[in-house]
Amino acid sequence: MLIISLAKQQGHLLTPTDRRLVSALQSQPLEATFWSAAELTGPLQLHQSAATRLAQRLGFEGYPQLRDALRADYHGGDGPSQRIRGRLERHQASDVLGGFVDDELAALSDLPRHVQQGELDALAEQVLRAGEVHLFAQGNATVLVDLMSRRLQRFGMRTVQLTGSRRDIAERIARLSAGDLLLAFAFRRAPAVLGPLLDVAAEAGAHSALITDTVVWPAPRPSTIIAAPRGGSDDYLSLTVPMAISNALILTIARRAEPSLRSLDRLGTLLDRLDS
Repeated sequence: MLIISLAKQQGHLLTPTDRRLVSALQSQPLEATFWSAAELTGPLQLHQSAATRLAQRLGFEGYPQLRDALRADYHGGDGPSQRIRGRLERHQASDVLGGFVDDELAALSDLPRHVQQGELDALAEQVLRAGEVHLFAQGNATVLVDLMSRRLQRFGMRTVQLTGSRRDIAERIARLSAGDLLLAFAFRRAPAVLGPLLDVAAEAGAHSALITDTVVWPAPRPSTIIAAPRGGSDDYLSLTVPMAISNALILTIARRAEPSLRSLDRLGTLLDRLDS
């Protein structure tokens, strides 16, 4: 994706404001190819000139030239349909399942090279110490929020799901306080709302953690980052790898906290009573 490549190349030049704009462009890649400078900067409460300064730091004469480049890049091969076609082209049409399984197995086999057990131990400790765990994701990744919320609640922990509209998210994160944890899932690009959520966590004195597949971090940087690629190419990528990380985190929590297992036993007893 062009905006990611440009941000990597010119990262040393980018200001926090620039990074907010980059995150906004990443969050809606199709819509962003049609945004005016005002439409990009307005929701972030920035002056239109901020878009021009970003474009110039990325090597363009002005924002219109940057937008044209993003449009050509998106429609030239990095849209969702192109990513799916790219993956299909690498496998025989008659063996989509076999090719998919091979790709996912390769990505899972590579996972321990990128995520160490010590990282999961540290994150599990943050989860166990948190008063509440606030879980954030957008798009397809919201299934991970639902999974993690259900698992943690079974361990007797309190969770808050930061999904839905921006108003829904704002109403729920208003209760975030020191000692809580913001755990976010973001892949391919950082949602525009993630940066402000990380700001809120820092201001409240709460820890923050991000499970991701990209090396372009939002600003401000989360307290903890666990990153692993979901595949070896920029084709269509599934949630198999982050799902594995999530389940490994759950098992790590269970291993470190005996009260969590007692909560599961109580849940089993309650289910038996309700089924009787």
